[in-house]
Amino acid sequence: MQRLQDWIKLIEQNAPIVALEYQTPDRMAVLSQFYRWGEARLPLRGTTPHPLPVYVWNPGFSTLQQLVAPQGSLILQPTTQMIEQDILQSLLDQPEPGIYLLEGVLNSTVAEISQQRCYQLLNAYYQALWNPLPHYWVLLETYVQLPLALQPFIPVLSHAMPDRHQVEAIVTQFYNRHPWLGKDDSEAQQRLIAACQGLPMGEIEMVLGRLLTFADTPEPLVQLILDHKINKLRGRGLECIAEPDVPTAAGLDLLERRLEAIASLLRPEAQQYGLSLPTGMVLWGPPGTGKSLSAKMAAKKIGLPLLAANWGILLSNPNPDRALKEFIAVVTSLAPCVLYWDDFDKGFAGWDSNVDGGIARRLSATLLTWMQEHQEPIYTIATVNRLGMLPPELIRRFDDIFFIDLPHEGARYEVFNLHLAKYFPAFRGNSQSPWTEDQWRRLLTEYRICTPAEIGNAVRRCAEEAFYQGRPGQIELEALLAHRQQFTPAMERESEQMQAIRNRATYARPASGGDRSRYAYSYRELFE
Repeated sequence: MQRLQDWIKLIEQNAPIVALEYQTPDRMAVLSQFYRWGEARLPLRGTTPHPLPVYVWNPGFSTLQQLVAPQGSLILQPTTQMIEQDILQSLLDQPEPGIYLLEGVLNSTVAEISQQRCYQLLNAYYQALWNPLPHYWVLLETYVQLPLALQPFIPVLSHAMPDRHQVEAIVTQFYNRHPWLGKDDSEAQQRLIAACQGLPMGEIEMVLGRLLTFADTPEPLVQLILDHKINKLRGRGLECIAEPDVPTAAGLDLLERRLEAIASLLRPEAQQYGLSLPTGMVLWGPPGTGKSLSAKMAAKKIGLPLLAANWGILLSNPNPDRALKEFIAVVTSLAPCVLYWDDFDKGFAGWDSNVDGGIARRLSATLLTWMQEHQEPIYTIATVNRLGMLPPELIRRFDDIFFIDLPHEGARYEVFNLHLAKYFPAFRGNSQSPWTEDQWRRLLTEYRICTPAEIGNAVRRCAEEAFYQGRPGQIELEALLAHRQQFTPAMERESEQMQAIRNRATYARPASGGDRSRYAYSYRELFE
């Protein structure tokens, strides 16, 4: 899609009508840009250079408004031209020189653009070609989807979301106006820049000025902007995910090694050798084995913010095509980042059917094309329980497929320690474990077929019980062994489904290497 700055080139090529997508907070910036063009005395369509008036109209006005700048401040001034009928028909009947910024002329969906409106736009296009008057229309909308009949005649421009350099410039100007924030604190300034990414330029300026009233230092200001952005992203099928409550995912050494290699590709020198960030990876395995935790840890390992995508919100939107377009624009503006799809197989099950009128199929095709062709540093991680539910078109978009299985003895020992350290001081730091090796072997054996999620839940339940009994921060081995008898692991409860998933593990790379811990299971020959 062409950018707003391309408008001058288009009118020089006899494109009298263009459509422009913009974010609502950027409205005044767009109007100001066209006012500057109108005042620039540009040689339009072979005429002598002269200024052009700029007019604005939307359904909220009863008269045509003219952009003027008395005392250097841009305002809208009502004209004497009343709009008693359709604005397009009025401009067709009485064409006058000028740049006309028309808001709300195009409806939100193609089906709502009437045949009369299509003919009005076509008539205006042909009228402008033979009329010597410089008469230009700019159709302003937050989302543009033209009918096929109009697409050859009306180019679509975009006032794009700001990139990091533009956000940095806005924040720097803000710091210059408020030096008491600490201009020399570059670390705080970088956090503020990161917090503002993903917002339109006009919204950044507006939110910074508004929230400054509630913050006297950069830190609370950063948090307020993040809260504002998180609430806004939820409505667009995105959510910023905080760091997990455990420091690492246990026993996934091969996955961690791959993530370290991916993180190295973000270094500037990697581009000198033609290397860039891969497309993404699939984390596959039975439920409860730590796929979601691994995705969060992956973002932390790579050193990028984690955005969780919600396919259901996009599909349920009244205008899903618009929602997906905005979703892609926001994700792109937040790059570099990790885009996380949880339960990818459930969200895209039946994606190629026509049950919903083909909406899921159309949106999926758009998403897959973007995943394949985007150039921004966006790494996609998808977790799935059943890889077979995904068609090959989806799977081939990912560079790596890792299988996360039940933890081996050494990994299970690490999982226990991670969760025990959350509730019991005796397991924190590098101090010696309060349990003997034989006690650990007994515990690991009892929990052999349990998933990491079930282990974490068992430790939490024992911590709650100890608190209830007046022994907070204290844990006995027997409590965990007793709790093991109170639930049936998923491997027993859903043995057929769980084993069916594990039987196909050879189609992916293992996330864990061999068990080299002192608790490793030793195989013995039955017959010697």
